[in-house]
Amino acid sequence: MRLMLIIICSFLSTTVLAETVMIEASQDNTLYESEQGALSNGAGVNLFAGATKSNGLRRAVLAFKNLSAIPEGATIDSVQLHMHVNQENSPATNVRVLRLLADWGEGSTNAGNPGGAGAAAITGDVTWNHRFFDNMAWNNPGGDFAATVSAQMMMDSTGSYTFSSSTAMVADVQGWLDNPAENFGWILLANEDASSARRFTSRESTLEQFRPTLEVEYTMEDTGPVPVPGSDWSGPWFDPTLEGEGFLVYQTPVGWLIYYFGYSADNQRLWLISNIVDIADLQFGQAYEFTMFVGEPGSFGMPTPSDELEEWGTLDVELDDCVNGLFTLDGIDGLKVSEVQKVVGVEGTSCGVE
Repeated sequence: MRLMLIIICSFLSTTVLAETVMIEASQDNTLYESEQGALSNGAGVNLFAGATKSNGLRRAVLAFKNLSAIPEGATIDSVQLHMHVNQENSPATNVRVLRLLADWGEGSTNAGNPGGAGAAAITGDVTWNHRFFDNMAWNNPGGDFAATVSAQMMMDSTGSYTFSSSTAMVADVQGWLDNPAENFGWILLANEDASSARRFTSRESTLEQFRPTLEVEYTMEDTGPVPVPGSDWSGPWFDPTLEGEGFLVYQTPVGWLIYYFGYSADNQRLWLISNIVDIADLQFGQAYEFTMFVGEPGSFGMPTPSDELEEWGTLDVELDDCVNGLFTLDGIDGLKVSEVQKVVGVEGTSCGVE
């Protein structure tokens, strides 16, 4: 006989844990509009965005690909982008942040300080025309980016600026966390209709406090202990408030087997047995239903054959952790709920949690 077991993954606890992390840019560069579209500054200490008075447009690109400080499965609640303007020579301008739609290379070209004119690109640099110089081009010169603005703010004099959290910024970072292969970062566009150029501190600067930084607030559900694959719950389980009955759990190489020994409703000894069930990934807090069987009384030398066992009812097993659980019998003799504890383990077995 085989027991059909439905395993539904669930969590024991819904405690919410909130955290804030600060993440520096993993790459940044500037797209320089030029006749050949082949200038770059991946290793430079400055970034540029806006329209210059004589040398064309500048667009800063930056990415935060190292999101390992945010746990997998986290919910992003707030995102702020911190930038530092270290030079400006034009009226206040609106600076927009937009999500990039394709990957690009930071490269190792260094245009020096200040670097506003850029330097000849080398292999792997991002340029006005290329995502990766000089064989992978943008679909649109000047970068491929979303039409929707993720964040924006007015910038005037030099100093530190923070793009406040927005629904779009949160969605961007959540998407990058859930799908790292689509994390291409953002592009910064200043007003390009008139002189508006701003020079920003890049991630290569020695002034760490001014480097581009992403501030992320996230929450995680505390799921409580998680069973380690391969853990074993074999051994006797008893309700400490009761005597003379209990459960024997055996996790065998071919599956689980559970015995109940106690008494029936009419004060007779009762011995129940479950079918062997293969449980590959037990989850704490999840109830599993076993079908329990009983046989007609046999003798010391002639027990009831297994093929003559009859269905008695069910046993619901729900483990809170390695040593505590709730076992519920429901069958011919009625309903019996036992808050059980594991008394002793079987030699050579373990029950671990992460």
